[in-house]
Order: sequence, then structure tokens, then C-alpha cells
Amino acid sequence: MDWDKEATEIVEAIPLPPMISHFARMDAERRAKKKGEKRVTAETARETEHGYEQALGKEAVELMRKMARGEDAGLPDEFFVDEPEELYSIELCPAKFGASTMEKREQMRLLLTPLRKKLKELDITGIIMDKAQTSIMSHHMLRIGLTGCPNACFSPYFQDLAILGVYHVGIKDTGCVQCGKCVTYCSARAISLNEQGPVIDFKKCIKCSGCVEQCEEGVFYTKEKGYKVAIGGAGTRHPRIAQTVAEYTDLEGVLKILEKAITLLRDTPVEGRVISFHEIVDRYGIEAFRI
Repeated sequence: MDWDKEATEIVEAIPLPPMISHFARMDAERRAKKKGEKRVTAETARETEHGYEQALGKEAVELMRKMARGEDAGLPDEFFVDEPEELYSIELCPAKFGASTMEKREQMRLLLTPLRKKLKELDITGIIMDKAQTSIMSHHMLRIGLTGCPNACFSPYFQDLAILGVYHVGIKDTGCVQCGKCVTYCSARAISLNEQGPVIDFKKCIKCSGCVEQCEEGVFYTKEKGYKVAIGGAGTRHPRIAQTVAEYTDLEGVLKILEKAITLLRDTPVEGRVISFHEIVDRYGIEAFRI
């Protein structure tokens, strides 16, 4: 598809995390095709820009614009720790590069240092080295996925351990202007409007707190925040989706679950092959990891 020069400049300037920046051109062409156009115009490019602003939130977009200008965005140092001497990896969601609210980044940051400390205290690297039956390779590593919210946009459920920030949302009695943005935004279809204001169906709600970010009137607010934990995922030879250990727990709860898992890993016989979290889930059952 052909592009106007101005359209190219607009799309290339959209501030996005590195792992999704290439999607912007595709999104612009998608929008042009839907309008029956054979060329991406500046108007379509601006629609693309606005679409990402809505999807990521104003706070995240402004932060990434700041980064694009070469300014200090104040992202936590904990997000960029390199530990090549360890046999574990902690993969972060795009919030690592600012694609989230400060609340979600902080929920990730609070866990990172205690999590790394616990992994070293339990000597997960030594345990894996003791159990290895072949030369150390990437598949020996313990893989942990940490996200700022349960939207799980980089598939942490295929990791040995998935930790997702979750948020219990409250609703104020006054302030709603019946704009309907919360209803439109909620992909779980958990929000409806009545005469008094928004209503949340908590059976459908995934606790992402997107409604808090979207409501310009401040009707929604975070009452409580913690973590969802799942264990036993794998994306290698035999793909597995991690099973939920805790729908909601605090930082200490996460560390206790991790300690239970690593202790079981340590005490499970090797039997001639690599032992992974999904194998010990199969052996002991998910209840063995609950606190």
C-alpha cells in the first residue's frame, strides 16, 4: 500500500514499546483498507495515533514520548537488571518500557528485588546445575513471566511461573456523567450503566483496572491490589498452560508459593532427565503449591 509522506512521519513518531512498534504501520494500513482507500493518508495516520493513545492510556503515551525525546522517563532500575550468571530469567511485559500506568509499573517493581533475592536464597541456579544431565542450555533455565496486569499481553502462562498484577476496583456513588467510555473499553463486558452510574459484574471482571485509567471523572478507583500466580507452563517440546495457584495474593504469598515450588523441584528425583515445574505439578497436583 502507498503512503503519503506526512502519514509516514506521523506513524513513525507514535511512541510505542520496542516489541510492538512495528504494528503501527500494519494498523494504519488496516484502517485505510477498512475505509476502502488504497493509500495511507495523514488523516488515517492520526486515527492510528489516536487509537494507540486510547489503547495504552494517556499516562503511558506521554511517558513514551518523553523517552523518544531522550529525556529521563524515570523507569525503575529494577526493570533492567541483567543476571547472566543465573539460571533463571524474569521476563517483563511492555510495562517495562512505560506502556502502562505508574500503578502497574510499581506493582511490578515492588516484587522484582524480593523475587530475585528469594531465587538466590533458595539457590535455584545450584539446584538446576545439580539436576542437569547434559550441557547447560537455555531449556534448563527457570522462566518467570511478570506482568503489570492480567491482560497478559506477552503470554506469561507459557512460563514456569506466571505472576500477574491484579486490582480490586471500587465505584464512587457520585460523579458519573454517563459517557459510557468504561462500558466500551471493558473487553470482558463486565461493566454496564444504570441511572446511578456504572455497575461491575465481578464474575466477568478480570481485575485489570482499565476502567480506572479510562474514567476521566475518577468514578472508579483501586481498592486493593495484589498478584495472581500460575505455575507449570511450558512453551517448548510439550507446550503447557500454567495452572492457577492463587487468584489473589500479596507479595509474601508470591514468595511462599515460589519457595514451595523450588523445594519440590529440589526434592524430586531426576530420573535421567530434566525436571521442570510442569512435571512436579503433574506429580504432586496443583494443591501442593497453595498456601
